Amino acid sequence: MKKITYILFAALVLFSSCKKQKTQIPQTEQIQINIQPSTQSQVLQSQNQKWHVTNKRVYVIFGYGFNTEDTIEKLTAILQERYGLESEGGLISTLTYPDSFKHGVRSYASELSSILSGTEKDLAGVVILGAPENTHTAFAKLQDFWEMGVPYPIYALFPQDDVLGLESTCDFVLDKEQKTDLTGDIAPEETLSEIILEAPQVLTDCIDYMQEIEAPFVKDSTLPKHVQQMLRDKKIHHYVDPESGIQSINHFVLN
Repeated sequence: MKKITYILFAALVLFSSCKKQKTQIPQTEQIQINIQPSTQSQVLQSQNQKWHVTNKRVYVIFGYGFNTEDTIEKLTAILQERYGLESEGGLISTLTYPDSFKHGVRSYASELSSILSGTEKDLAGVVILGAPENTHTAFAKLQDFWEMGVPYPIYALFPQDDVLGLESTCDFVLDKEQKTDLTGDIAPEETLSEIILEAPQVLTDCIDYMQEIEAPFVKDSTLPKHVQQMLRDKKIHHYVDPESGIQSINHFVLN
């Protein structure tokens, strides 16, 4: 009887203890929740990205007529979207004349040869817009550096440098046919405006083709076919030296 009473008493104490524990709800500690930002935008950005990370580089050089802040900004935005910039693992490295060519307090286009021959980048090509005077000297030094076998193409678009010098040192040269007014005088402002307007399409066509052929042009009868393919629907014709009347094999004029 005493044993039964003891068991009932123990059960009553245990029940009372459990009841007290259930009624004593501890204060909840504050839990810090780190909400990660959605990766949906990153996924969409990756899907919409037109370019891929690459070790190759194409130098795009902004010279006369293309070195204003507004023009550089617009062209760089187009290049960034289509090919990616070097800073983000993309194809394009940019230089601007005269800022990128300073030697002391002065700028020299000839410094371009030091930049190109001194780089450790895997260069796929060079496109120069509005080549300033003495650019051909820099390219001649580059030819000497490579013993007349520069391993990547060089395209000169709408240059202002010596014509014959650029023809001999670049794969091809492209000019814009100059407009004349009613008196027969050249209208440089109108021509420059058209060049700036057409430059983005011409520039991207050149870089696309440069990546496709992955080699310098051979200056023979096949070159005009390459240039016409590269510029697609553009109308072009050979440049003819006004003094000698000789037609250039690698210099073309955009109509």
